[in-house]
Amino acid sequence: MHASPKSASHPGAAPRARKSTLETLPPGTRFGRYELLRRLAVGGMAELYLARATGIEGFEKLVALKRILPQNAENDDFVRMFLDEARLSATIQHANVAQVYDIGRCDDGLFFTMEYVHGEDLRTLMQTLAKRGRSFPLEHALAAVIGACAGLHAAHERRGPDGRPLGIVHRDVSPSNVLVSYDGCVKLIDFGIAKAQRRQTETRAGTLKGKIAYMSPEQCMGVDLDRRSDVFSLGVVLYELTTGVRLFPVENEYAALRQIVDQDAPPPSRRKQGYPPELEQIVLRALRRDRAERYASAEELQLDLEQFVRTRGLAVSSAQLGYFMRELFPARALEQPTAPPPAHGPPPMAVPVSPIVAP
Repeated sequence: MHASPKSASHPGAAPRARKSTLETLPPGTRFGRYELLRRLAVGGMAELYLARATGIEGFEKLVALKRILPQNAENDDFVRMFLDEARLSATIQHANVAQVYDIGRCDDGLFFTMEYVHGEDLRTLMQTLAKRGRSFPLEHALAAVIGACAGLHAAHERRGPDGRPLGIVHRDVSPSNVLVSYDGCVKLIDFGIAKAQRRQTETRAGTLKGKIAYMSPEQCMGVDLDRRSDVFSLGVVLYELTTGVRLFPVENEYAALRQIVDQDAPPPSRRKQGYPPELEQIVLRALRRDRAERYASAEELQLDLEQFVRTRGLAVSSAQLGYFMRELFPARALEQPTAPPPAHGPPPMAVPVSPIVAP
């Protein structure tokens, strides 16, 4: 997501990676000590691969490798954004945040590696359950949101080397950015558009970043944000998981913006019969339009959810969540997250890697 460095090369290097978003680098392509296994996803600025890190004495570790798309590697803004994401994510050390391990420069751009989570995002879970005519079990919805709260609070509390708060605001908390592994671990991902004090790039005035359906009212209005904006976004996720419907089900983005800014959240009990009153109070507090009336932190939201769990005697745990994941995706859970080299197609490549020099 960012500027263009000179390519490193060496005698006898294999052919360069092809510069097309439509073409996947073949399995076996190497970025230094990382061997690509298969592409997981591609977006407008970067692509994500499952890769294997190798070392001495047979050392191996699966990682996710995020690579800036070659056509974006010559754009200074994209490069700075990409570096910002890697550096910012690497500062957050918490069990509920996917960890960043390494960053490097390849023949036609930049890449960084991070924790690979063998599981699914909440969006996939919601869609899968809906297709099967099932609702999201309350205890598992709460387990996922409690885990996301913990990871989000860790990011919000992060301080720089000088001891000053970094002022991190994720700005894109949504079901697609909360992963659940097949053993029940919850991981917050993608700080690509996060706001922080030490970023090299700033959002231009009047620019909206994030998924509109999960934006806070203040984010929709383009005003300065703090952690309470993320609390609202997570409240929307909690609302959807526990009611099975969108907070504001509209067909166009402008209408969604107007409703988020102008309308109070409909009580969940209007959307789902038998909705627990105590949980409704928690959800509606997280979704207050006036952020001064909202939870002041993700930790406060987490504590109230945990109190509700205890009061109700719900079986909320990573073990229970993992069992649910394996029941929902039995074949995927048993798959080895690797892929053999293809029998046909282009041969693997070795992409030269060089050290990063700060721009």
